[in-house]
Amino acid sequence: MTESAKKCMVCAKPTVTLKGGICEACQDKIRREAMGEQARNNEGADRELTRQGITPVKK
Repeated sequence: MTESAKKCMVCAKPTVTLKGGICEACQDKIRREAMGEQARNNEGADRELTRQGITPVKK
């Protein structure tokens, strides 16, 4: 199997540059999705702290 025949594990498109088996476009998409999930979790935690009567500290 040659270097150019490798495929992304997420989108299955053939690409020359793979980092950990995933192409750059898919890595960016996964990273953006994870950061959005982290932001939603932070907002939920702040909301719950406020509900319990504790003022959340903003960074």
